[in-house]
Amino acid sequence: MARIIAVFLLLFCNFSALSTPFPIVLDDSQAQQLGQLIWKNEGQQKVEHLSTWNKNEDFPSLGLGHFIWYPTTQKGPFKEQFPQLLNFMTDNGVVLPQWLNDAKLAPWKSREQFYAEFDQPQLSQLRALLSEHLALQVRFIIIRLEQAIPLILDSSTALEQKLIQEHLQQLSSVEGLFALLDYVNFKGEGVNLKERYQGEGWGLKQVLLSMPIHYDNPLRSFGLAADEVLTRRVKNAPRDEEHWLKGWRVRVHAYQDLSVE
Repeated sequence: MARIIAVFLLLFCNFSALSTPFPIVLDDSQAQQLGQLIWKNEGQQKVEHLSTWNKNEDFPSLGLGHFIWYPTTQKGPFKEQFPQLLNFMTDNGVVLPQWLNDAKLAPWKSREQFYAEFDQPQLSQLRALLSEHLALQVRFIIIRLEQAIPLILDSSTALEQKLIQEHLQQLSSVEGLFALLDYVNFKGEGVNLKERYQGEGWGLKQVLLSMPIHYDNPLRSFGLAADEVLTRRVKNAPRDEEHWLKGWRVRVHAYQDLSVE
């Protein structure tokens, strides 16, 4: 894992070209290891959790990163990523089932239909496919972080850029890489103006800006900042999101207990 640390340090020591994604280089075994950590956080490493539809949501969440797939052409405020994942998989040689190749929208029009068909061939086949390609999904998530960093910096003031860069330097361990990957996949970059409640975002940018200037444990500070940002989101939400907050807190505070061999 020393290679990951070296690449990650290089990644955050060079901010001269903000519009260019920063490369994160992982081999297949490293990607698989990070994938297991992400899967544990997202779905307790259970295959059935690779296809879910949360209550009070208008879309299923699929795959290692619970990627959104809207069932209608009317898209909500949250970033849809599952179609992009499918394109990424086919670009990397994965042969999709024909029904999945042909689908332009999620084929389940309601949560009730989704769970009524949970053990039928389409969803069973989809879970099997996703469980076979964890490393590719990790690479897809990594690309999002690579692209997120310049987006976050480009949308920030000079003072904010300085603070964000300093925090990223402190999070340049393998565990820090996981926390950043997990959070940007979990709650986004924080630059989409549609992803706001009462003008306040809840993405990676907001977490990095909420970290204190001085701290001893960057992972603990990142988790506390994430807790603050997510608590604010729930307070500002137009509908009740309180039932999610306990699980979100468990997730972000677990970062400080990570140990990657």
